[in-house]
Amino acid sequence: MKTKLLVSSRFSFPQLFKDDFGFVVAFPEPIIKTSIEGEETISLVGYDFPADGQGKRHLGSLFRAIVFHMGAHVRSSNFEDYEDWKKAKDPRLTKFVISLIEDVKANAYISSQNPDKLVDLAFANALALRRTRRIDRLVNPATRTMMGLLLRVNTGLIQVKSTNEHAIIARLAPFLDQFKEKAVQSSADDNANLKDEKLRIADEIYRAIEKVGPITKVPFLPHTEELEASYIPSRSFWVNLDVALEESLKECLRFLGGDNSPSEDTEHTWKKTAEAEAVQVFETWRRQTDREEKILAKYENLLATTRFKSVEFPEQDYSEFLRAKSRCKSEAHRLMESLLVVRNAVDEDPRKLYGVLDLQEVIQVVASKSPRLDVFMLDENVGKSYSWIVLLDASESMKCLRDFALELFLMLADAANELVLDSTSWALYAFNDRFLVIKDPKERYNVRVKSRIGGIDFSGLTYMPDALSVAGQVVKAKSEHLRLIIIISDGWPYGYQDINAALSGILNTLQKGNIVVVGVGAKSRRMGFFFKPNCAVYTLRDLNKKFSTLYAEASRVVAES
Repeated sequence: MKTKLLVSSRFSFPQLFKDDFGFVVAFPEPIIKTSIEGEETISLVGYDFPADGQGKRHLGSLFRAIVFHMGAHVRSSNFEDYEDWKKAKDPRLTKFVISLIEDVKANAYISSQNPDKLVDLAFANALALRRTRRIDRLVNPATRTMMGLLLRVNTGLIQVKSTNEHAIIARLAPFLDQFKEKAVQSSADDNANLKDEKLRIADEIYRAIEKVGPITKVPFLPHTEELEASYIPSRSFWVNLDVALEESLKECLRFLGGDNSPSEDTEHTWKKTAEAEAVQVFETWRRQTDREEKILAKYENLLATTRFKSVEFPEQDYSEFLRAKSRCKSEAHRLMESLLVVRNAVDEDPRKLYGVLDLQEVIQVVASKSPRLDVFMLDENVGKSYSWIVLLDASESMKCLRDFALELFLMLADAANELVLDSTSWALYAFNDRFLVIKDPKERYNVRVKSRIGGIDFSGLTYMPDALSVAGQVVKAKSEHLRLIIIISDGWPYGYQDINAALSGILNTLQKGNIVVVGVGAKSRRMGFFFKPNCAVYTLRDLNKKFSTLYAEASRVVAES
């Protein structure tokens, strides 16, 4: 609830920042590349790996190192300690200095609390060492100094040969090593305060780099948090060797405090296990990616007659889903109970008053001396079936209602999951000038789908008629008794000429197809201008009271017909 973890293709390098709740960590997603000859490679944070078993093992190790490094920051770093110190200083240089010191603390935390994770961290550091070994070719002396300090802090090696910069790094290294020892000793104590020590070292580093010259770039290592505009001296690096055999890996592991002398059998077993795990994870990820591409391809055909710019899945944000869920949990439960009562009332079939006697019922009636006459067997149990689609207006005009709209959407999603027993008979979508697939009928209501709810971004125009058109095409293929589309919006369709007329037209078409459309006005009465069954909801309790009534009426009409 306090730390948000994201995996996004929007970022090339790891991101670390804060929101109102706590840390936000965004991990880059691997990219599969195919050459003209058809040969595949996998890219992550600027490293290109072959798509064989060893390449996937290296990729897995690098990704784990990113997770461990960022996780250690979340667990051990306190960036607020520097708030007063960084005032009236160069913001780019202070960012680098703070990141450098907190990297030392993060490494110390892993070393003391999770030493088994150091192998992957050493692997990432060894890759960075190979990728940035020609530091002396950098033009700016301040950049050379900063890059040399980065490698010294993470690998223990001074890679700068230039006399002046080498001397600066050698002078600062003991301060950083002493701080690392104190950080290791205090890592098990949550109440330990190293603020004064951090600020003292920050002053030393800041003054030393400031004297060297102007700050033109702020470097960082590929597996650590991005500091500025993807700046790494070497843009890409082809990893076509077994880094585990390199001496640099052992040096990095030794510096971090890990065991660098495993037996041959242990190392062989670890490699086989790590490779099998990496291949399995990679193939699972790839199958999921291929499955999602097929789902989107299906909607591309449905969007052919609409004005939508694209169809896509939202980014996944499970933390945001959990936060919304915590705000509406009790009301969501009340809504489900109300709708279950409605369903049971409509679905209940009265027993027949003639036909073949049900002996068990007869015995009960006679024993209780009841005047009941409905003691005959039913020919069959007739149950009503339902098909739901829930649409959320995720346009710019709904941005001020974001939290409330997500809560309404989530409540209806939970209700659909409870009421519609067949998961293929209900779906979730959002729309603006793009069509967003949240849950396709072929998908289950799992963590991935819930994460998409949390990742919905409110922006763009309001193509309401087009969204209803797509939803209508999906639901008309269903044969259920009640085919229902629920749309949550503020009631302001917007984006092209005559959009109100287009909305009236699509609503008439859906009505003729016996598809019920219910408009839910999010703190707005405007949905009543377009939708005959509608309700304006200003609180979560309103949705429970008003939507249950509308749902009961729609169910009765279907049952009678």
